[in-house]
Amino acid sequence: MNLGSGGVIITICISFFVNICILITCAYLFNLGFKYMFQHASWTVKQTVLVAIFIGSGWLTMFFGVRVSEFMLFDLRVVPIIYGTLLFRKHYMLLIIGFGIALARYSITGINPQSITGSLNIMLMGCLAAILVAKYQKSAWSYKKKALISILSMNSLQVIGIASFGAVPKIIYLTKVAPYTYPAALLLSAFFVFIIRDFYKEQQRADKIRNMNVILRKQTKRLLQSKRELEKKAQQLAQASIYKSEFIANISHELKTPLNSIIALSDLIRESEEITSSKEVNQYANIIHTSGNELLQMINSVLDLSKIEAGKMDMLWQPVVIEELAYYIKQQFKPMMDSKKLRFNVTVGKDVPTIIQMDSQKLNQILRNLLMNAIKFTEEGRITLSVQIRDHNNNASPKWIDFAVRDTGIGIALDKQQLIFEAFRQGDGAMTRKYGGTGLGLSISLQLAKLLGGSLTLQSEQGNGSKFILSLPLRAWMDHSEDTG
Repeated sequence: MNLGSGGVIITICISFFVNICILITCAYLFNLGFKYMFQHASWTVKQTVLVAIFIGSGWLTMFFGVRVSEFMLFDLRVVPIIYGTLLFRKHYMLLIIGFGIALARYSITGINPQSITGSLNIMLMGCLAAILVAKYQKSAWSYKKKALISILSMNSLQVIGIASFGAVPKIIYLTKVAPYTYPAALLLSAFFVFIIRDFYKEQQRADKIRNMNVILRKQTKRLLQSKRELEKKAQQLAQASIYKSEFIANISHELKTPLNSIIALSDLIRESEEITSSKEVNQYANIIHTSGNELLQMINSVLDLSKIEAGKMDMLWQPVVIEELAYYIKQQFKPMMDSKKLRFNVTVGKDVPTIIQMDSQKLNQILRNLLMNAIKFTEEGRITLSVQIRDHNNNASPKWIDFAVRDTGIGIALDKQQLIFEAFRQGDGAMTRKYGGTGLGLSISLQLAKLLGGSLTLQSEQGNGSKFILSLPLRAWMDHSEDTG
């Protein structure tokens, strides 16, 4: 074959295009294989298959390369090695690929001086590729920069190798062949590298999506398992709460029976004419009576709390006359206020309805708890109970009736204001020891306020007293006789 003819150059270019088509086909098959056949394979298996594909691609380019003579080939065997520098992270993988393609060279034309020099040239390119991979691992260069360096250096080394060791005379190769093959090899190498990059990115995205799906399935499985465990624990807690409420209710009733007997007997002792002359016996009877009443009140509080938690607290809506409520509360608590020399005022706003619809027992219980606390924690000053209508000027908003209990007592620190609404809790242990009590009053009052459709809030500063506000939706009592008349 005459190297100087234009047909040879055309043949070389056509062969290069055939090579690039072969490489793209290999890349596509590589992409399909990894997507459907090797997606669950181990890392070692994947790396072994990749190396075999790269060596096979190099062998195919040589097999379909241009045979200038019986022993001389022109092809794109360098392209798989170029792309290997961009794909692999271990330099020894490039040495294996270079050595594999070098051995494959002997299967094309057998063992002869030209195939030996050709295989040596390929091994040199494998060594250069290993050096480049080691360099890339230590740098933060972009894919484009690394691709450009690999394409230029590997193709240049191939030209130098052919010019130095090839069967074609150096002058003829550098003047007649290289001016066509070198630019074509650069362009086609770049074309293939960036085409295969898209395949590789697609494979990475597929692997990422697949891994995310696996992670999501595992997380979903764990969440379902956690949900079942939480539901099981919730059922156990609900059952335990029912058992607790039933136990408290039963034990409270059992305790109240002998306790009522003790209180009744203490009343008989106090009122008996035969022993009224004995101050010591009368004093003991008063202690029994007082302690019994305190214990009865404590049991009633625990019983109320258990009823609320079990959802068995019945509501009885009936008419409540506000003036009578205010008078009753004032008469009930005035002796206690006088004993501690506290001023006590009860005020009712002018716009408060005369009669409201309310569960009077629950309302009295809340107000009694709030006033008892105010008396307990106030040493001097005054306590007031005010009843007001809120938002009465805004017809678009529902009306609320506020029962505000204000005192000049010790007050409550800001960090303790939520704590005191919890069952069996007070501000701190010292307060419990000094003032006594179970800490159930405010907790029960809050729950009762919610049952009445309202809320119980607190405004307080330590040392400046407290203000508890019971806000309830206003339900005016309708006289049915007037409606039908």
